[in-house]
Amino acid sequence: MNPNHSLYETVVTTASLHQDNDALFFMGKAVKYPALIAKIDEAAAGFVGAGIGAEDVVTVCMPNVLETIYAFYALSKIGAVAHMVHPLTPYAQMKGYMKHADSKMLVILDTMYPVYRGLVEELGITLVLVCPVATFAGIKPFAYRLINRKKLAGIVYGEKVKSFSSFAAGQPAAKTAKTDPKAAAVYLHSGGTSGQPKTIELSAYAINTLAFQVQFVMEEPDFNGRHMLGVLPMFHGFGLCMGIHAMLCVGGTDTLMPKFKADQTIDLIKRNRVNYVIGVPTLFESLLNHPKFAGKHLVNLRRAYVGGDFVSAKLKEDFSRVAREWGSTAELLEGYGLTEMVTVLSVNTPSNKRPDTVGHPLPGIGVKILDVANQSEVPMGVCGEIAVSGETMMIGYLHDPAATAQTIIPLKDGRYLRTGDYGYLDGDGHIHFKQRLKRIVKVSGMPVMPSEIETLVTGMPAILEAAAIGVPDPERGNMIKLFITIKPDHKPGPDEESIRKLIRDHLSVYSVPKLIVKLDKMPRTVVGKIDTNALGKID
Repeated sequence: MNPNHSLYETVVTTASLHQDNDALFFMGKAVKYPALIAKIDEAAAGFVGAGIGAEDVVTVCMPNVLETIYAFYALSKIGAVAHMVHPLTPYAQMKGYMKHADSKMLVILDTMYPVYRGLVEELGITLVLVCPVATFAGIKPFAYRLINRKKLAGIVYGEKVKSFSSFAAGQPAAKTAKTDPKAAAVYLHSGGTSGQPKTIELSAYAINTLAFQVQFVMEEPDFNGRHMLGVLPMFHGFGLCMGIHAMLCVGGTDTLMPKFKADQTIDLIKRNRVNYVIGVPTLFESLLNHPKFAGKHLVNLRRAYVGGDFVSAKLKEDFSRVAREWGSTAELLEGYGLTEMVTVLSVNTPSNKRPDTVGHPLPGIGVKILDVANQSEVPMGVCGEIAVSGETMMIGYLHDPAATAQTIIPLKDGRYLRTGDYGYLDGDGHIHFKQRLKRIVKVSGMPVMPSEIETLVTGMPAILEAAAIGVPDPERGNMIKLFITIKPDHKPGPDEESIRKLIRDHLSVYSVPKLIVKLDKMPRTVVGKIDTNALGKID
C-alpha cells in the first residue's frame, strides 16, 4: 500500500484487487467495488461539467449515504478539495465556512434546499441536491418523496441548482488529475488545539498513512467479507478515515448508517453485516443498554473501538464482559487522537492493551510530554502537555499561519504538534490522558466550542458576560451549561428560550445549552479571568 497516491487512486487500486467484494452496503443495497468506481467516475464527470477543477473547493454537507462516498472520491479524482461539513450546520455558520474556504459548490440532501437556497445568491455558488434513495427500486423513492413533499415542493432545477443523479448526464469522462499527495485534499472543522474554531487542511498522504494502519490496529490479516459500521460522519476525522476510507483500502465493506440507531445496528450484527464498530462512548452505552444487544449474534462482532470523549472504566468493562459471554472477540478498546493528526494516534490493541491508558502510539507516531510553561521536555512519568509528530500531521490551519505556527513547533528531532491535552507517558510508552487543556466540550461525541457560544450570546444587548462549560449528561455524555450576567439597566434580561433560539439559529444543535444560569457576577481567577472550574461547582 502506497500513501503517495490520491484518495481516489488508492480506492481504485483496492477495487482492482477485490472486484468481487462489496465495497458499500446501505439500506439493504450492496455496491461492489467496480460499481463504486463507476459511480465515482460518473460524479467526477458531473463536477467537471459544472465547472469544478483542480484545487477548487467543494463543500459536502451530507450524512453517510452512498452519494456522500461518490462525491468525496470524485473530488479527489479531479484534484479538488473536499470541504466536509456537518449536515445540520445553520445557514449563517455555513455561509461563514464557505466564504473562509472559498468554496464554489455545496452538495446537500435535497430536503435541505429550503435551508440553504439563499447561498446561491449570497455567495454565487452552485447547489447540488442529492436524493439518497434515487438509485433504489421499489417503494423507497415514492415514500421518500411523499414524506418530504413540503421540503421538496419549491425546488427549481437550473444552472445554479443541479440534481446529483443527473448532473453527469451527457458529460465526457473526467481525467484523473495529477496531484501532489501532500497537498490539501480535505478540509475539516475543529476547535483547534486552543478551543477556537479552525479549518484543518489534511493531505491524501496523511489520510492514507493512517488508513493503512487498520491491519495493525485491528490485528486482522484479511478483511474480505468483513463490515465496518460507517456511522461516524465523514465531517469527523475518525469517521472519514477509520470509519470509511480504511475499509476501502483493504477490500472490506462499509455498512453506511446516516444516523446511529441501536436497534438497526443490532439487526445488522445479526445479519453479519457489521463486524467492526468504532464510535463515541454514547454509541456503546446505547448498544449495551438495549434489551436485544446480548445474544448469540455477538459472535459476529469482532472488534470495537471507542474514543472522542471521556470513557468510563465501567463502560469498557461491561461491554467487553457481555461480548465475551456471547462468544465475541470484541473488547471495547480505547484510543486517542485529534483532527490535526487526521484522528487516531494511539490505541489499545487486542495484544497490547492497558485499560488505564489511551493506548500505545501507532507506528511512526512520536510522542513527547512538554512542560506547559516553557515547552521543554519533561521526564517519563511527569505530567505535561502531550505533543505528537508523524506523517499524519495536518498541513496547517487554513488561512491562519499564526495559529499554525503556535500549534506546530520545532523541537530538536523534528516538528511536533501541541495537542493542548495534559497527560504523561509510562515506561512502556503508553499514553495516560488526564484532562484537556483546551475547552472543547464533546456533546454526543461532537465538538462544541464554548468560545463560539460566549461570543454569540454576549452580542445580545442585555448580556454583560457569558461562560459556557460542559457538564455530564447520561444520554449525551456532556451537555452545555451556560452562565450569564445581565447589564444593570437591562434586568431581568432575555428569557431562556430566546437565548437558546439564537444559539440554535447560528451554531450547531449540540451547542444549545441544557441549563442557563443567571449570576450576579462571574467568579474570577487570580489573574482576572472567568474561573470556569469554579463555575463547574455551581448548582
